[in-house]
Amino acid sequence: MGNYKIRVKVEFIECDDPEQNSPMKQNDGSFEMSIDEADAISIDNCETAVMRTSHEAIRAALSEHLSQASKKKPSKKRNRK
Repeated sequence: MGNYKIRVKVEFIECDDPEQNSPMKQNDGSFEMSIDEADAISIDNCETAVMRTSHEAIRAALSEHLSQASKKKPSKKRNRK
């Protein structure tokens, strides 16, 4: 098995979408959550929204990765401890 690159990108995009209290998976596999302007300028509320959204994305990515990895033949490399 080769090495793996893990990539995370967080964007803040001003929009006219209604506030969305739960992260929603998009067609491209990303997750989005819309917050109002008051939350977007509050460090605590903004951080909470970012953490909730990233948590869903991380869980989905790990699930997909491990599902795919379980289908591969084991590598001849030694297991790391």
